[in-house]
Amino acid sequence: MIRRPGPPIPVRTADQLFLAAHDHDTGHLRARLHRAGMELGLAGALLAELVLDRRIDVRQGRVVLVSRAPMDDILSQTVLADIVSELQVAKQPHPVRVWLVYLGHSSVTQVRNRLCFNGILHEAPGRRRWWGGTVATYRAADISTALGPEAAVYSMLAREPASDTAVPAMTFAALADACGLLPRLAWWHEQRVGLRTRLAQLRDQLPPALRDLADHTEAAVGDAVAGRR
Repeated sequence: MIRRPGPPIPVRTADQLFLAAHDHDTGHLRARLHRAGMELGLAGALLAELVLDRRIDVRQGRVVLVSRAPMDDILSQTVLADIVSELQVAKQPHPVRVWLVYLGHSSVTQVRNRLCFNGILHEAPGRRRWWGGTVATYRAADISTALGPEAAVYSMLAREPASDTAVPAMTFAALADACGLLPRLAWWHEQRVGLRTRLAQLRDQLPPALRDLADHTEAAVGDAVAGRR
């Protein structure tokens, strides 16, 4: 399903992370981040969207409900509904790590589907497997839109971000770093060092909930990678 034509929809945090985590040079998406980083990074980004929209908060390592007000975005509304439902059952907020693991199971598919629904990605003719059958592939509808999040990281870390976009931009960059993507967006060692130094300065300026969310995401990715060795 594709949304009907209308005003452009803002590319949300998880969408930005998904686009930046894929190489678009070959004409179809090619992941440049390991699966644990992709799944948990996108899960963290989905939670970050709800923090930015003032629906949840992160307190003492747990996801706390702030508002049940409906969301315009279908995927965000689905995540919010899950949090509300679990709160009613468990009677207490779940730890961030529980939500990262839970959302990580379907985060790649869910975010990709949202990008397709919003017309940012298109499903391309499937590639044939050597043992038979095909596998679905996807490509960006507009390459400039697909590369926008990556360019935004360079722009934000190279100069002071505009006040109206500072927190969302810093959140995206912090999550990109947390899931191991930031080094892959830099072309040489000195550039990576510069990006990390600048990010360390900006990360401290994030609201506590978003800073804690990035920290928990980074720890979850680290544990997942270590556990698979």
